[in-house]
Amino acid sequence: MVHMTTKTNHPNNSRLRELIESAGLTQAAALTIFNRGQAKPITESGFKAWLAAPDSVRWRELSDAYAAHAEKVFNKVPKRP
Repeated sequence: MVHMTTKTNHPNNSRLRELIESAGLTQAAALTIFNRGQAKPITESGFKAWLAAPDSVRWRELSDAYAAHAEKVFNKVPKRP
C-alpha cells in the first residue's frame, strides 16, 4: 500500500507568494526588489525554492528574517488594483 503525504507550505513561504501576487510582480521583478539592500543577494534558484510547491524537491523554508525583509520591501510596492 502506498501512502501519499501532502506537505503543507510554511506560513512564511505562503506569505511571500501573497506579497508578490498582491504587488502584481513577476518572480524576476520580485527578486530584484528583494535583493535591494541585501549584503549577499539571494540567487534566482534560492528565491524560486521559497516559491516552489512544498512537496517538491526544490522547496526550502523561508526564514523569519527573510520573511520580515520581504514584508518591508514588498509593502512599499504600490498594490495593483
